[in-house]
Amino acid sequence: MATRASHATTRSPRYALGPGADLPIARIVALLLIGLAIGAVLFASNVAKVGPSQEAQQIANFNPRAIFTDSTPHFLPTPVAALPAESNAGPPAPSTEEQAAADASVERVKIANTGGVGAILRAEPPRGRQVAALRDGTVLQVIEHQQLPDGSEWLHVRTADGAEGWVFSRLAAPTD
Repeated sequence: MATRASHATTRSPRYALGPGADLPIARIVALLLIGLAIGAVLFASNVAKVGPSQEAQQIANFNPRAIFTDSTPHFLPTPVAALPAESNAGPPAPSTEEQAAADASVERVKIANTGGVGAILRAEPPRGRQVAALRDGTVLQVIEHQQLPDGSEWLHVRTADGAEGWVFSRLAAPTD
């Protein structure tokens, strides 16, 4: 006895509809995807026609100099002229000869012999807190010399901006 399959021929009505045609969910999903694509195109074209928003135009025309200009009113009183100095109010200024003699007696050194690395100005020799970093060629005024028990010599110095500290003497050379 031969069995005959019901869907074996291409002339069958179910075969003509294609595979999965009997599932309506596939048709609904396909229609939703097509509708979503059409809606996205319409939305994008409407947004493109509107142009930039007011906020976007403000950002495009932003001037950073306007922020830094001082347009605030000041409530400070207007300055008045200083009073002239009283005559004979203080000690007389030292003469130029006295200043030249005082400058000549001060020992001055410069940072050298570091290979371009510079030196460290310390609060106390030899491992005190770091006060400043000194570059090669920095001119220093020597206040005193100190010999440590290990035989190293340190210089108590003052920089041009008034900072005081100690420098290892081998890193200092006399100024020209």
